[in-house]
Amino acid sequence: MKFKKKNIVLVGMTGVGKSTVGRLLSKEISYNFIDIDVEIEKATNLRIKDFFKTYGEQEFRKIEKSIFMTTFFKNKTSVISPGAGIFYDNEIKDTIFNKSRCIFLKARIKYLISRLKKNISNRPMLKEGKLEETLKQMYIERLKYYAKSHITIDVEETSLSDILSKILKALKDYDRIY
Repeated sequence: MKFKKKNIVLVGMTGVGKSTVGRLLSKEISYNFIDIDVEIEKATNLRIKDFFKTYGEQEFRKIEKSIFMTTFFKNKTSVISPGAGIFYDNEIKDTIFNKSRCIFLKARIKYLISRLKKNISNRPMLKEGKLEETLKQMYIERLKYYAKSHITIDVEETSLSDILSKILKALKDYDRIY
């Protein structure tokens, strides 16, 4: 399937499946796949949780921005999976909304909790306080940005193949209109 040469950025809460869906989507449409967290770990030689522990969130956001922007502008045909908090920076927001096709992978808090409760050790933002309360607060803060995405795909109780089919159809429709 051919699409306009424009990056696709998958956004959504931690645990929603951005990396898994991104890998499958990139193969399906012959785009590169870039996981920003993986790129950060390569650049810093630290796991995300260790970077947070050593340098804190502010330094993480600086390196995240640098790697995202460099990666984004170096590529035109990539599926990019950033971290869930990517919209904290206005320049990144503008880049995503104005220069890519942004897809929000949407799921309710209860679904995310069921996916995350077994694996929060690599998610430093979720280690503080109670998982449900922390996730709800993050979701409320981030939803206003996620909701501005060009395409929204509900991923709850949906197979990966159905999610992929929905995304491909939505991209085809979006490219036809825009």
